[in-house]
Amino acid sequence: MSSNSKGICFWPPWSATPLESAMEFYLTEEGKLGLKAIPPVLADILRQIPVCGDRETEEVESRLFPFPTIDPDEEDLREDWKAFVQPDLHLLFQSSRQTVEADLRGLREEGDAYELEFPFKHADAWLNALNQARLALAAEYNFGEQELSSLGPMEITNERDFALLQIELYADLQHWLIEAIDEEPPEEDEDDLSTE
Repeated sequence: MSSNSKGICFWPPWSATPLESAMEFYLTEEGKLGLKAIPPVLADILRQIPVCGDRETEEVESRLFPFPTIDPDEEDLREDWKAFVQPDLHLLFQSSRQTVEADLRGLREEGDAYELEFPFKHADAWLNALNQARLALAAEYNFGEQELSSLGPMEITNERDFALLQIELYADLQHWLIEAIDEEPPEEDEDDLSTE
């Protein structure tokens, strides 16, 4: 099934041992990226990627679409940015979330865990959507730099702790995707090239 795989141990920091089977990232010979041995709780967190980045609060909007300057003398630049740049960013971000949402429909149950494969060419959309989700969660829950650079909550007692766990998983996925992109991409089938 896989031509190149890398197992990772992702488990909540309060757990003394990793989940029974480490979630594994892999590249298929058909030119797809995949994850297998995904525990149900992490599958649920994956399904939330498109939703997290689509929050329309003031905090999230200002984090995802910051103005290029706060200089009071540059109001014209901020207005141009809002009129000409932000609409294209909104479309790009929406398109990335839609691609990930469509890929996540392929999440399938395999025994006690889940498995997911998606085209290599969707890696950029995944990176974009994961980044949106991380930034949106950090803004919504007002996480500081120290919290974001720590190992995560020692226990999940509220939504804020759960959001920090999500951010940690999304960061691990981004790391894997960047490594996959940096490697030579596998040959893709012609059928994969024609489908979105």
